[in-house]
Amino acid sequence: MRADEAVSLMRLAGRAAIAFMVAALAVAGGAGAQAQSDPGEIHGLKLGLHAEAMTLDGWGQLACGSDGGPPRQELDAWSDFKKCRPEASGLHEVAARFDDEDEYVAKALGQPSYAAQRTGTRVAGHPVVLSALFDDDGILRGIRMVSDPRATPAERRMAHLLGVAVINRYGTDGWHCTDFPPAEGETAVGGVFVKQRCDKTMPERVLTVETHFLRKPGQHDVDPDTHEYTQGAYESWARFELFDPNYRKP
Repeated sequence: MRADEAVSLMRLAGRAAIAFMVAALAVAGGAGAQAQSDPGEIHGLKLGLHAEAMTLDGWGQLACGSDGGPPRQELDAWSDFKKCRPEASGLHEVAARFDDEDEYVAKALGQPSYAAQRTGTRVAGHPVVLSALFDDDGILRGIRMVSDPRATPAERRMAHLLGVAVINRYGTDGWHCTDFPPAEGETAVGGVFVKQRCDKTMPERVLTVETHFLRKPGQHDVDPDTHEYTQGAYESWARFELFDPNYRKP
């Protein structure tokens, strides 16, 4: 490797490391975060931003969202939000991924462990599907975050803990939580059953967190026919939505 190539690679790695630390600070939970007057929301997405003024710095692919599901039509810029059909709320969902600079750095360095820890769209360490929701005037009125079902089995098992991270992020006081009883056929996973919805209203934002960690009817830890362990036979997810309390559907 030539000296100039090495220097360029070191600079790239440095920028990636700084970007990762900034992203981590932006979503970290804990007492320090609770003390902030402005949590900074998620990776720079904040209520009130205008799509026309938003850049792609720090972002990779944009696409029309599907209520936290797989991406649909690809978009070139945030300002293309009107290409996305409005949902029931009247808002246009734009799904966005963090850029992949860390992944390219990892490949260049030959460090797959570095890539495994930092690539993809993650919040508090959890892989997520992240969306911004715009009104017809291009004002960001909502943010949606759903644990990514395409995560590894180990990550998916822990997905419901994303809800805990969100609650810590926005302060543990003021949440109103409802724990729902198991529906017919639903059972615990390893003695743990979570089926919860929490809401919190603040002057500048309305928050909702839903978490599930349970087995649905027909799911078992051991296959009743083969008596073999059934990896991933459970439901584990978290869903977080943040909305502007002043938004009214047109």
